[in-house]
Amino acid sequence: MTTQTLLKCYSYDIIDFFPEKHLLIWKDHTQTLLTREESRLLEVLCLFAGEVIGADSLYRKTFTSLDAFEETSDHNYDLNLLLVSLTGKLQCNGVMAIPIHVVPHHGFRVPLPTKTSRRLPFTTRPCPNTVPSKKKTLLFNKAWFKYVVIDFIWLKVTILLTLAALIGLFLWY
Repeated sequence: MTTQTLLKCYSYDIIDFFPEKHLLIWKDHTQTLLTREESRLLEVLCLFAGEVIGADSLYRKTFTSLDAFEETSDHNYDLNLLLVSLTGKLQCNGVMAIPIHVVPHHGFRVPLPTKTSRRLPFTTRPCPNTVPSKKKTLLFNKAWFKYVVIDFIWLKVTILLTLAALIGLFLWY
């Protein structure tokens, strides 16, 4: 005899969030996979939905829980980068499916879900192939450029050194 455990689900108007599966399921049945850290962050925000949770408290509740399979728990996560990537995955047609409100000098807040429930496990389906629009391609290109500029410090240093060498050569002649 096999037993099935029910999965926790936070339902909002246009999206369902399953923390154990790290999955967002939209009302049109498309699925968005979250990273483990994004899922943990959104789960803590949903657990404290309707309340303002401070950044320090949010960080502690999200990332300092011990994982039995991790050798060390001294990871340094950037809360801002995770929030940016999470909000990007939560957007649909320019509207946030689960709006994450920033309360200045206090913390973060998400609205109450329309329903919190437990559901039977399911198998995930791959998202249907869609033709990307020009707008999405343009956003992808901007995101790629931003990623290169922000994350590749060695690229910045190389460009600056090359420019300094070229300026030095022009001034020498």
